Amino acid sequence: PPRSTLFPYTTLFRSFSLLGGVRYEHNESFGGKTIPRATLTYLAWRGNDLFSGTRFRAAYSQGIVEPSFGESYGSGGNYPVLPNPELKPEQARTLEAGFIQGFDHDRYSLFGGYFNSLFRDQIEFESFQDPTTQQFVSQYFNLNKSLAHGAEAILQGRIAKHVSFTADYTYTATQVLLLANCGANSCGATPFGAGAPLLRQPRHLGNLSLNYSRARWGANLSGVAEGRRPDSDFLFGEIPPVNYAAGYARFDASGYYAIDRHVMAYVNLQNLLNHYYNEVVGYPALGFNFRAGLRFRFGGE
Repeated sequence: PPRSTLFPYTTLFRSFSLLGGVRYEHNESFGGKTIPRATLTYLAWRGNDLFSGTRFRAAYSQGIVEPSFGESYGSGGNYPVLPNPELKPEQARTLEAGFIQGFDHDRYSLFGGYFNSLFRDQIEFESFQDPTTQQFVSQYFNLNKSLAHGAEAILQGRIAKHVSFTADYTYTATQVLLLANCGANSCGATPFGAGAPLLRQPRHLGNLSLNYSRARWGANLSGVAEGRRPDSDFLFGEIPPVNYAAGYARFDASGYYAIDRHVMAYVNLQNLLNHYYNEVVGYPALGFNFRAGLRFRFGGE
């Protein structure tokens, strides 16, 4: 099993603040890895009643995730997943830079930034026809190198004492930089060839959330808009092939009421407009649906 150790560090110097840490991950199958992370913030202007402070922020981080048992050793069934004992852990390096601008005594804040993530040995899923048995099978494999970069903006604030909102937009461009080392049975040039975009990563993504919160009850209305994105039905040779998933928008609502300090009632309403859409090609999402129930808290004061 993996073991990890974290060494955090924080320091302040005039208008600068630095938060850093190093984590060491050890896995009996894949060995050890040192993972550094750091965030530097600079207060450029303390501001006034209208513009309440301007901060610049930069961050650097690394990450690693080992493959799951099923990804490494496969599974059976009518559509078997072949084992790939040579599968490597996913590794990522991320750079971020941006600003945070407060307004009206920090009642509102605007964040804008750029991010650049480089992935190595990213684990992907491929389907193909076994040349010996002519049966369609699948396998997980590593992409040698891929990139995702773009920009994001987040606006949040408090409209009234009990009402707050958050709105964000993200633009992301992705690309496979280096084609995987393909064996005889897997990973053809489509859709994982060099220069191809990463699957299921939209260029345009937006979210909006409106919250009402009081001591005993509250409600939320949220919406998400996701643009057209690369995807595949993995049925190569079909006419016409499916290479993209259409964009969609969805609205959800939720609410809660604290009956007492131990019992809370809640309700979640999803896909309020009952739109038909696919988050993943071939798997239609639910239409309008809801969940309701009670949450119980035991112990405490």
